[in-house]
Amino acid sequence: MSFQIDCRSVPKLLQLLIYLSIGILFPVEAQKTNSTRFRYLDSVIQSYEKKNTDSKSSVLILEMESGIVRYVFRPEIAIERKFSPGSLFKTFSALVFLKYKNAFSYSPEQTIDCAGKFYPEETMEITKGDFSTFHLPKDQNGKNYLRCSLAEGHGKVNLEQALVRSCNVYFLKIAGKNPNLFFSKLKTDWDLTNSTEARLKPYLEPSGNFEDNTTQLRMVSSAIGEGSFLVSPLKISQLYSSIWSFGHRLSPSWETAKRMKVSENPFSNRDLHFVSSMLSEVPETGTLKGLKEWNDSNIEILGAKTGTGTQYAKKYKTHGWVTLLFKRKNQDYILTVFVEKGSGGKEAKDLVLNILKEIGRRDSQLSWRKE
Repeated sequence: MSFQIDCRSVPKLLQLLIYLSIGILFPVEAQKTNSTRFRYLDSVIQSYEKKNTDSKSSVLILEMESGIVRYVFRPEIAIERKFSPGSLFKTFSALVFLKYKNAFSYSPEQTIDCAGKFYPEETMEITKGDFSTFHLPKDQNGKNYLRCSLAEGHGKVNLEQALVRSCNVYFLKIAGKNPNLFFSKLKTDWDLTNSTEARLKPYLEPSGNFEDNTTQLRMVSSAIGEGSFLVSPLKISQLYSSIWSFGHRLSPSWETAKRMKVSENPFSNRDLHFVSSMLSEVPETGTLKGLKEWNDSNIEILGAKTGTGTQYAKKYKTHGWVTLLFKRKNQDYILTVFVEKGSGGKEAKDLVLNILKEIGRRDSQLSWRKE
């Protein structure tokens, strides 16, 4: 649709009303023109949803160097809503442990024995509110526990093994050494109470949220992304981008906006490199094992993390996440996938694979002409 307005023949007040109405009537079109690079993925995601009983999904692709959102499917979910992140937070927790290792008497080489269960009552009181928030079954001796991601446990694990294989017990035990300090540093160093300061009109993102007067169990469980913080897929993309780039946190924007720094990265390059090297193993030997076996000359998978977060007020139901770094045409992208039902290692992984296959297929078809 196109039309012309002769501004010289229109009173100034009427001009203003006309231009305002244009902005109101066509904001979606403006958004589309700013994120069309991967628009062909719409059909891939829609097809996936139909095969999975119409479970809603959201996908966001962020250009790491600039913070530009190159693609978003269901922006009302990716930008405007917040969810429990599950094991995606283990990466954040690992960097907190490393930065404040003296306060936690911590070494990444030390091992913790995981038998599949974490017993909070050994170090803290379980409140009535905790029972309404967490699934806390009893063992054969009547003791309440939190499950690990692997029912039979992971055995003895150090930081690298715990992060790659996503061991809950490891992160709960380390955070449990000093719950108040851990919770405080997780909140402030990862800027979890603030939005990403995105420039993605017409969409409005929520600020982060947390509970000031929370229980110790919820503080400790935030190490595995449960009980305290909710975040948007956009926020996850921004924070993981700062990990893989070793750089500042950038304001997500459409293509027309300039690159803008939101905050400094509070972690050392040494620790960021150390954790990034672990994330590179997730698609090979970790919770996304087998993903890197898929081979495409147009796409290189550089790292990833899965998450399975408890749905709000539904402690027996989960949703799935994957955030992944891939290189395409010498450009690094952060792909964040959210599915409202399932887990990161299954449902979200399946959607990620479908997306990467389609990007590779399109690239091979269109490699002869400029994108």
